[in-house]
Amino acid sequence: MSATTAEVSILGGLNQGRLALARFYAYIGLSLGISAMALYGADGYNEDAFLYQILSMQGLLWGGTGALIGAGLAATLSTMKPGMLEGRVAPNTVPWLDGSLLMVILAIIAAQFEPIASQISYDDQSNLVAADIIMTMNVVFIFSAVAYIAYLFAPEVFIGRIATASAWFGVYAGGTALLLRWHESYLFDMDMGHAPVSNLYEVFILLFMITASVYLSFERRYEAKGMGAFVMALVSAGVFFGIWLDSVGQADIKPLVPALQSYWMKIHVPMNFVGYGAFAVACGAGIAYLLRHGMENRGSTSRMLKVLPTLEQLDQFAYKSVAVGFPAFTLATILGAAWAAEAWGGYWSWDPKETWALIVWLVYGAYLHARVSHGWHGKALAWWAVAGFLVTVFCFLGVNMYLSGLHSYGRLT
Repeated sequence: MSATTAEVSILGGLNQGRLALARFYAYIGLSLGISAMALYGADGYNEDAFLYQILSMQGLLWGGTGALIGAGLAATLSTMKPGMLEGRVAPNTVPWLDGSLLMVILAIIAAQFEPIASQISYDDQSNLVAADIIMTMNVVFIFSAVAYIAYLFAPEVFIGRIATASAWFGVYAGGTALLLRWHESYLFDMDMGHAPVSNLYEVFILLFMITASVYLSFERRYEAKGMGAFVMALVSAGVFFGIWLDSVGQADIKPLVPALQSYWMKIHVPMNFVGYGAFAVACGAGIAYLLRHGMENRGSTSRMLKVLPTLEQLDQFAYKSVAVGFPAFTLATILGAAWAAEAWGGYWSWDPKETWALIVWLVYGAYLHARVSHGWHGKALAWWAVAGFLVTVFCFLGVNMYLSGLHSYGRLT
């Protein structure tokens, strides 16, 4: 047995059968335990410091008890009903949950290297650890994009593995950095602490993570490594913009404006960026489709054609990405309307951000309608995926930078 085969076998064993089911139920139990602590715990739910409630001894007791009950329930049910072990939900879900747990562990370890209280200054945040991790993430994502591009022209197995491994490293670095920024926001003042999705700089990191994760899930399932050059190139373009944001002072942790001091922010913003990230992957698939289509029409014999997925596969990848992003973006829009009703007294006000969000929704809703109801395929939808992402970029970035309205707190300062 080769080393590669052994590695795949070990990973497959961890994510299959009773062990995967037990972990899946343990994660469900952990979530329910934390929720029960918020409702019935001694200190109740403290929105400003819930992160620390989860990581406290009380959180470990409630969450750990829930996890143990969940794992025990999985063992019992799988013994009584062996058919449960053949389900696909747990094997497909636990790798993502394991990855999330690993980010939490890495963030806890990194937090031990934060400067002491006397060395922490709101005016100079350069010595905080998250900034170094974010810079590492930037370098790794750019390196991954270069490796994927090199793989297109020199499809060596080693180059492909380096490209994939560096992309995963960037995802974990980004997740760790965001969790650490959450912790760092409390170091200045407990009342200032907030989830790290409050400004352009932070949500760009979230966007990088989600875009890379959606692509990597396709790569792992469909062996679509050739598409990585296009998706990771988009991520790298965002990385350079994020570096510019840092250079003009937009990376500092700042207190939340009153409109953002709500639990809605923690669910509305991440769900929005699941949509944005999936649309970015669809754009990458669309660009790859157009490139391959043009090369085939010219009768090219480039080795790149052997690396790129087929036109049919790229068409499917774009469709599946939109099919993931559209429901997430729809839910985010609904959550945003509920938040607006609570904050401003109305569900919809035709604010520029809301108007452009509706335009994005209509663009991708029309894409799915054309694909599902009218059977559109191929080049037209590839251009649609690319153009749709340009509209999305303006909704996300252009509105924040150039238009004013109720969402003006998201503008550059």
